[in-house]
Parts: sequence; C-alpha cells; structure tokens
Amino acid sequence: MKVQHKISGISKIILQYLEETGDTLDAEALWLELRKQGHHMCVCSVYLNLKKLAKLNSLKKTQTADRKYVYALNITGTD
Repeated sequence: MKVQHKISGISKIILQYLEETGDTLDAEALWLELRKQGHHMCVCSVYLNLKKLAKLNSLKKTQTADRKYVYALNITGTD
C-alpha cells in the first residue's frame, strides 16, 4: 500500500519549479528565484520545506565542496 504524504503549498511550488527548470540550487538561491517569479515566502519556509521534501525522498540533497547543500529533483526516488 502506497502511503500518501500531504505536502504544503510551498513544497508544491518548489517541486514544480525544480521540475520545470531542472536546476540544482541551494535554499537561498531557490528562494530568490521563487521571489523573482512572484512567490512571497520567507527563506526559512524554503529551508523547512526542502528538508521535508528531502526526507520524503522527493529531492536529492547533496553537499558541495564549500559545505553548502544543494537540492535537485530526485528522479530515482523510491515511493
């Protein structure tokens, strides 16, 4: 039986953006891109939703050489 996880509106916006662009971004860069598109949210909301999406295996979280985390759509996710 597949478990359905309820995700927030911000999570949906994040997933849609990453799906459309194919970008791999850190939380602050993603927040800035979403604000450019007219989405008004605080940066901490982006951080919290990225953490939740990575835990749900919807996003792939990778640490870069400068110790930042970047996020990309997880196309090999196991649901």
